[in-house]
Parts: sequence; C-alpha cells; structure tokens
Amino acid sequence: MAREDAFNAAKAAFGMYGGFLKDVAQEVGMEKALAFHAKQGEAFGAMTAGMTKQQLGDKQFDMKTFASVLSGGYQMLGFASEIEEDPASLKITAFQCPIYEGLKSAGLDDKTVELLCSGMSAAEFAEEKKAFPQLSTCLKFRSAPDQPCVQEYALEK
Repeated sequence: MAREDAFNAAKAAFGMYGGFLKDVAQEVGMEKALAFHAKQGEAFGAMTAGMTKQQLGDKQFDMKTFASVLSGGYQMLGFASEIEEDPASLKITAFQCPIYEGLKSAGLDDKTVELLCSGMSAAEFAEEKKAFPQLSTCLKFRSAPDQPCVQEYALEK
C-alpha cells in the first residue's frame, strides 16, 4: 500500500504543478514555460549525481550504485517500474508514472507532457553526464497513454 500512497500523493502534487505550469504558459508563452520547467531537471540531475558520488565514496562509478540512487527516487514518488541493471547499462521502465498522470489530470495533452518530460530529462541527463562523462542516456517517451516510458543509461566505450 505504501507505493500506492506515494503514487497518489505525487500525482496530486504534479496535478497542481501542471495547473500552475498552464498559468505560467498563458502569461509568458509555452516555450518559456518549458525552459523554466527544464531547469528543474538540472537540479534533479545534480542531486542524483551528488547522491551517487556520496554513495561511491572513493570507489569508481558503477551502474549498481547509480541504479540504487535512481531506484530510491522512483520508489519515493510511487512509480511502478522495473529496473534492469548490469555492469554496462541501466534500463528503467516506468509502467505507472505519477508525473505523467498528474500532468494529464491538469489537462495537459500527451504532446505537451512529452515536451515537458523530454526537456527535463535532457537537463537531468546533462548534469549526470557532467559528473560521470562515461554515461550516455536516452528517454523513450511512452508511445501511447497505456505504454511505459523507458530511461536508458549506458557506459560509453
């Protein structure tokens, strides 16, 4: 039940945020609103990179530690996700996403939600890559409302 409670709380918060974002877009335009939103990805990426470095201590980067940090964040927000990790790659498949559900409940369409998620993810990935230059990243936004989003990380050779 804890995951469902976290999911519902995060969904409600993102629903309110989605309403706020719509108001901001009306005032300053969607392009600026998307840029403001993407900046939140910078903060999140810096946070996950910092937490990963803290957990690593003096050790070299490894996908297992990075997966543990990201998994904790997903659990805290109540995502229903599957994490596949090996020494060279990490794949997070989000089946139930409180961000998507919350933004949709605010009346945002799929294309706008995709722009929001893609922009924020790009900024997040850029911060993680600054900390760990060997990482390559990719977000595959859901192809339909009932399909999952997939984040992929890989070590560059």
